[in-house]
Order: sequence, then structure tokens, then C-alpha cells
Amino acid sequence: MKKVLIYTMCLLLIIPVHYASEDVVSISYKMLNYAIAVDEKSAIELMDDELAAQLKGKLAPVFIQLKMFGGEYKGAKGEKQYEKAGFKVVEIGMDFSKMKFVQRTAFNDEGKMTGLVYTPGVIVETEVLPENLKEENISFYADEKYPIDGKITTPKEGEILAGIVLVHGSGPHDMDETIGINKPFADLAYGLASNGFAVLRYDKRTLTHGAEMTKSEDYAYLTIDEETADDAAAAVEFLSEKLGGNEKVFLLGHSMGAMLASYIGSKTDNIDGYILMAGTPQKLWQLVIEQNERALNEMEEKPENMQQYIKTEEIKARKLADLSDEEALKEENSVFGMPAWYLRHMDNIDAVTLHMQDMKPVLVLQGEKDRQVTMKDYELFKQGLKEHKDAKFISYPTLNHIFGEYKGEEVPFMELMNKEYMQKTPIPKEVIDDIAAWISERLF
Repeated sequence: MKKVLIYTMCLLLIIPVHYASEDVVSISYKMLNYAIAVDEKSAIELMDDELAAQLKGKLAPVFIQLKMFGGEYKGAKGEKQYEKAGFKVVEIGMDFSKMKFVQRTAFNDEGKMTGLVYTPGVIVETEVLPENLKEENISFYADEKYPIDGKITTPKEGEILAGIVLVHGSGPHDMDETIGINKPFADLAYGLASNGFAVLRYDKRTLTHGAEMTKSEDYAYLTIDEETADDAAAAVEFLSEKLGGNEKVFLLGHSMGAMLASYIGSKTDNIDGYILMAGTPQKLWQLVIEQNERALNEMEEKPENMQQYIKTEEIKARKLADLSDEEALKEENSVFGMPAWYLRHMDNIDAVTLHMQDMKPVLVLQGEKDRQVTMKDYELFKQGLKEHKDAKFISYPTLNHIFGEYKGEEVPFMELMNKEYMQKTPIPKEVIDDIAAWISERLF
């Protein structure tokens, strides 16, 4: 992001780029070495003329941020190669003393680098599909320029009770919503399919097509529609048609996916209910402020002027609704590095009002040890939906933001990714059973 002193858990570091080519693995390691050396000049030389001009002056702050949050660099750890949507992808783990990152580079058929993404985490192996389940690879789209890859997981035997579409939190997530060494969407898909449901999960548009999106003439006008909502609605339509239109389809959103669930529901008639996991009815910028203040309060050595910076961003956020289109496109009006155009659009989405309008069943789930989206957000949903005719609320005393049960002392907010989410904490059977039972009660 553009403010290197601010770290928000709901956002990830995404820098799509396009490079000149040689061996794809060698280029990937070159880029990693240049990142550690904060050598933007050499990194720029790997790029074609177009992107060299576009990204000059923008990579060094990203490299600095990696080292600032990561600490001492200890070396590359883990490597994975695969093909995705016609691109060759190389992932390399970056092991720092305080935090771990993955550098993901993508290459076209000519061997030119078409994408570069840094995300907190480690190289994680693919989960093994349980023997009682089967999976089908699928592809669908809301915009034909950006086809979406996914999977539908079903039981090998027995009837399909209903369909469930999984919608990720913020950031360029894969279909498993890999966070640290955990894969919560794989846990949900396997657990719910074992209970008789057809579960659709997919790679986000920003993961597969991030580089193309940033080159689009419309990129300055990006909203949550293009990032998340349109593809989620298309996934619901796809699964409904796949099931012959005879089975109910439920939308399960996690984090931002839960925040947007009712808005996604306004884009399709084929959602029969919502499961909200670690969601909030607050505005995104309000959540970001709370996260930054939480992080700041825990710091022994507080960055100079950080509190004032947070206040300044809050003032800008409160003026979003008054911005003209021209003003919303200006970088100076961005909030916490997020474009004003994007946030202004999100500010018009009222999750509670939309749930109250469609009155479709809602199940709200919350981990009481979640430090990204807290019990305050859970209570806000409770209050907002108190007049809803079919809203149920369940909280879990020992679970965190990814619905895992972390074993150990509470870690600082800024080290959640590096410590808490680096412990393997599958979603417990209790959560799977609660979701399965709630849906089953609403099938007849």
C-alpha cells in the first residue's frame, strides 16, 4: 500500500507487473533478491518499457514495507510451480524473522512476467480430497474478459441437499482462501460436502487477472462489484443452474464476503439464505481505523505521527459521500491507500438494510477471539437484525478470525499472520455441524 507505516489485516500487498523474460524461475529469484536489496533500479530493468515507465518509483516503497514488517531476512523457503488460467506461476516463500511472505510471479507463453504479488504466508501444499467426496473443475464468468476457475465439491454417493457458494474476504485469495498455513475454504468445502451439500469455491478475479485489471482503461473506476460482488453472484447463478434449479442455494461469506453478502444477494434471485462468518455491518474504512488503532495501542515504540495520520484519514473518509466523480478519482482523496472512488461506492452499501429488505434466512457466526472483526461487529449485526424474522446468532469462545482454535499466548495484532495463522487450526466439526443443521432446517 502507499502508506508504509500502516498495516491493515483486511488488505494485502498487490503489485501486478509485466516483465521481459528468460527462465521463469531465475527471474522470480532475481526479483526476490532485488526486493530484499531494495534495488528498484535493477527490478525495473527486468520489465518491458511500458511497465518500467508505469512502475518507476513505486516498487521501492513496497520493498521497504516487506522489510519493515518482516524484520531480518533469513532466506527463501519453499518453492512451487504450476499453471493457472494459461499462465506459468512461480511461488517462493520469503522467511523473515518477524513475518513470512510469499512472492508469486506469473508468466505468459513468451516467458514474460505478467504479475508480481507479495502476500503474508508460506508455501502451502494442496489439501487431500477425502475419499468420500468428489470434485469437478469448473469455469464461469461475470465478465467474459475475466473467466473464473473453481471447484464444486460433492459427496460421491447420496442426494445433494442444497448448494453453497463460498465468498472470500478481502485480498487476492485463491479458492481455498489460504491464510498463513490454513485453508479455511477447503475445510468448509470438505466438511459441508460430507454432510450432503454441493459446495462451490473459486479463485478471485484479483488473483487470476490482477495484472490485466490494472492495465484496463476502467481500472480507475474499480469498485467492489468488479473485485468481488459480480463474480460471487455469477457463482450463485452457475451453481443453481448446475443443480438444475431444483435445489436451494446458500451464500457463505467470510470477513468481507460476509460484509457484502446481502449486497451480492441484490444481484441475483437465486440465493435462499446467508451464512455470515466474521462479518461486520460497519463501513470498511471504519474497520480499518479500528484495526490500525488496535495495532498502534500495542506498539511499545509508536511510529511518529501515526495517530495524526489515522485522524487525517478518518476526516477524509467522512467526506467520501460529498466527493464529486472528479474528486473521487484524485489520489489525494484516497483513504489508507484505498481509492476514494472504490470506498465511496462501498459507503452506499448498507448490509443490515439489505438483509431486512430481502428477509432471507441469516446465520451469523463469530469467533470470540477474533481480533480483526470483533465481538463489537457481531453485536452490531445482532442489534441491526433484531427485527429480522429468521436470523440466528452463534459465537464460539475459543475461535479466531479464520475460525481456528489457536493454542498459545495472545500475539500482537501485527503478528497475527506471522504467528497465529501459522499454526494449523482447521475449522472445528462443531462449526461445520452448526452450518449443516441450520441449512437443513430451512430446506422444507
